[in-house]
Amino acid sequence: MNDTLRRQAPAWYPWIVAVMGMFALFLSNGMTATGITIFDPPLLDEFQWPRGDFKFRDFLNFLVTAMISPFVGILIDRLNPRHLLMTGCGFLMLGYFGYSQLQNGGSPLILQVIAAVTALGLGGVVVVALSVLAPSIGRNVAIGIAVVLGAIGFYLYSQYWANEALKQVYVIHLLFSLALSTSGSMTVIYLVSSWFVKHRGLAIGIALVGTSMGSAVLPFLNPYLIEAYGWRQAFIYNAYMPLVLFVLVLLVIRGTPAQAGYAAVGQNMAIGDLKQHGLTFREAIRTRTFWAIGISGFLTYYAIFSFVQHFVLHLNKGFGYPLKQAGPLLGLFSIVAMFAKLANGAIADRIDRHKVFMTCLVIMFFGLVGLATMKEAWVVGSAIVIGLGWGGLFTLYNMLAVNNFGLREIGRINGAISFMESVGVGLGSWITGMLFDAYGSYQVAFIGLAGAVLLALVIGTQIKSEVDESALRA
Repeated sequence: MNDTLRRQAPAWYPWIVAVMGMFALFLSNGMTATGITIFDPPLLDEFQWPRGDFKFRDFLNFLVTAMISPFVGILIDRLNPRHLLMTGCGFLMLGYFGYSQLQNGGSPLILQVIAAVTALGLGGVVVVALSVLAPSIGRNVAIGIAVVLGAIGFYLYSQYWANEALKQVYVIHLLFSLALSTSGSMTVIYLVSSWFVKHRGLAIGIALVGTSMGSAVLPFLNPYLIEAYGWRQAFIYNAYMPLVLFVLVLLVIRGTPAQAGYAAVGQNMAIGDLKQHGLTFREAIRTRTFWAIGISGFLTYYAIFSFVQHFVLHLNKGFGYPLKQAGPLLGLFSIVAMFAKLANGAIADRIDRHKVFMTCLVIMFFGLVGLATMKEAWVVGSAIVIGLGWGGLFTLYNMLAVNNFGLREIGRINGAISFMESVGVGLGSWITGMLFDAYGSYQVAFIGLAGAVLLALVIGTQIKSEVDESALRA
């Protein structure tokens, strides 16, 4: 075994990796899925889009994220994760500059650039997909096919979508699907998990705090920016945040311990690289645990992102809360979820994580039942309970995948699980918007969310560890 793998990194460095993962998720989730919802009321006020049509952006975003996740997972297994994080930061920055230029009757240059970059990015995913699904055709042919498809996509945008602001939003969220795939939870969880055997639950919890930070900080900050400078300028100010993270990742992150020449915290030195341990993708998909995690994840993500994506609109349009009040209430939910992620990660290091997982599902279910009553007096309390349950679940879903299957092909495994979760995310936001348009109320949709989590609870009983985790520990 290479002796460089036996060196221990400075004690503080793995925790710096976890904190950098937290900042990456702060931006990737907050700027595409949660914190961005604070812009929904001013956008709807200006452009007068039907709510269902507008929320189709989220379905499109997460559907494409779902479709490309298995192939981005292959890249995660093969590439240095720092490069993927930097790429995602570039996509986020570009998308927010694009949002600031939305207009009917024309397509500003930045939106044409976004369309071209999106076509190239999705074309790159096609190359990876063809190399896996049809390796006999060769790389050059795959690249040629991807270029042709990208050119067709850009042409269709120029001809049919370029002059409509709503269609420009759809293109931006296609770009966001690339950002979520490259700098989202799949990449961050792989990177952080690779640095820890001991304290892995706590480290993952620290990183996943970032997903709640985005929906806590951004809804609190952006109402003031919108009021002072208008929503367009607020988007521009937000666009500089991923630029700062790009520089930090470039300067601080080296990659996995194996790529940096170190051992993970608490690692058994007989295993030089943690990617030597665990199930292959083919082995994982034959287990009941894989499908139980994926299907219960689909249902839970359907419920939580439907709630998050519509919570500000529910408060603002349903109960008359001003943005400066609705934003902090979304922030309160996110702060609760933030601490729940951290606490449950630490708890799952000490007791059976499967029991912690089931408990969090029960808590989230009761919170959604309270929300479905549509009583204004219950809405804040229900959001807090939902945050307590969801915070733990978000940590546990990621921890279950890594610990139950190992790191050998976790990129592909997590990519396939993320496919199911992302479909749930996109469908939840879109279907909830359409149900509101149909019934003039969120009650039917919210009852459906509670039912989805109850079914996830039943399916979650089938999850168990599929590898010998004791072999990893020092």
